[in-house]
Amino acid sequence: MAWVNRNIDWLVMTFLVAAWGSAFAGLKIAVEDIHPYWTSAGRLWVASGVLWLLCAARGEQLPAVSLGRDSPWVWFAVLGLVGMAIPFFLFATAATSLPSAVNAICNGASPVFTVAMAHIFLADEKLSGRRLLGVLLGFSGLVVLVGPRLLAGVTIEAAALGLAIGAAFLYAASNVITRKAPQVSSTAGALMMCFSGAVLATVGALVLEGPPAVPPLRGLAVVTALGVVSTGLGTVGYVWLIQRRGPVFTAMTIYLVPLWATALGIGLMGERPGWSAFAALALILGGVALTNARWRKA
Repeated sequence: MAWVNRNIDWLVMTFLVAAWGSAFAGLKIAVEDIHPYWTSAGRLWVASGVLWLLCAARGEQLPAVSLGRDSPWVWFAVLGLVGMAIPFFLFATAATSLPSAVNAICNGASPVFTVAMAHIFLADEKLSGRRLLGVLLGFSGLVVLVGPRLLAGVTIEAAALGLAIGAAFLYAASNVITRKAPQVSSTAGALMMCFSGAVLATVGALVLEGPPAVPPLRGLAVVTALGVVSTGLGTVGYVWLIQRRGPVFTAMTIYLVPLWATALGIGLMGERPGWSAFAALALILGGVALTNARWRKA
């Protein structure tokens, strides 16, 4: 038990890597059966149900609903939009054209975006020379990933890459916003975030796509798994970890997510990413390592 208490941050991070890294393979399967918009909305509703049960089991009460400037509901509704509804739409749409490993590599750039935003908006997360080098290295990885496709013209795949990178940027924004949001329990914060995201995603799906068709059993099972594990329980871990250690430490989770997702994509999905994907992965992870490493003085 003492060992667990000492290493709880790293254990939560390990769970997040497995949950989020596996989500890209699951998403690739889900969008074959269910429209990307309804895949996103469905996983958020499932996650909201799981989190409501957790709150009820723990006897937690949600904050009173209000629209004041300091209301937790306002902050977490913004997080539900910026950190869930819109990025889920973007990643799900990108999954129809991109291998799951490439989708995850784009997501791997979010720590680089996080460090850059934290420098601007958080007083205690300023860029050092090393972090600046890491940011530049990470962005060079995105150029390597996107550049060859843009040179070939604005194709569907190039547009999908743009969607995935945009989603990573929004994830980074949500990291910073969460740090400034009112403090609530991790379960309550995750529930408010998922419920707000589910409502907003459903409205968006109805407007953009219309009512959903009856989903096949396989797609329904995958969306349910995504909602329970990666979105529901994963969001609890995310809110808990970012409140405990801050956005830059939490962003290190993404350091291993692309590796896990690439291994699953190659091993289970039969994907074969091109050289630019592996080069981009190396550059992005190198950038994340530089932005997050703690150097010890001799």
